[in-house]
Amino acid sequence: MKDNNNEFDIGTKIRALRKIRGITLKQMSEDTGMSYSYLSELENNKHSVTVDNLKKLAVYFGIDMIHFLEKTERKSVLIRKEDRSSLKTKDGMLFQTIPSEDVRSMQITFVTLPPDSPDKRKRNIHKHPQGEEFITVTKGEVIVVIEEEKYLLKEGDSLVFPADREHIIYSGEKGGEFIIVGAPPYGREYLAHL
Repeated sequence: MKDNNNEFDIGTKIRALRKIRGITLKQMSEDTGMSYSYLSELENNKHSVTVDNLKKLAVYFGIDMIHFLEKTERKSVLIRKEDRSSLKTKDGMLFQTIPSEDVRSMQITFVTLPPDSPDKRKRNIHKHPQGEEFITVTKGEVIVVIEEEKYLLKEGDSLVFPADREHIIYSGEKGGEFIIVGAPPYGREYLAHL
């Protein structure tokens, strides 16, 4: 017979909820009236859970009971700086992206632009069929032109705009570094044109 706890990974979800809230197993046992050994076995998927106990735990954690019954498909992904995909152009622009297998619903790119780059003749107009883009400057200054609107973004400034509006991003005489996030991801084909 198939164990529904393992199928839905209920024990791992209970442990995660408990730990993120800084609750000990002993405290949870006292608060819920469930035995320490029962909760320990439950967290390790060694014990099945009744609907009543599942309801009690949902109330205890302040969540909807459906949380326990949703299948866990994705886990957190730690991406080290050295794991980024990198491309450096001849004129010194650096693009680093988070691998698409790690992030599926957005595209994250770290960009370093030397002063006055890209050159006026090489500035490509970008436009994507749907979604939004978010840009935040981490160093220097960056100019963003969205159709007829021009923005000078300095360190710490951010901008969100519809991705289907024509836009250009370039640096002034100080150069700049920024992070741009596109959602949904629109591919990395733009790097091929640099």
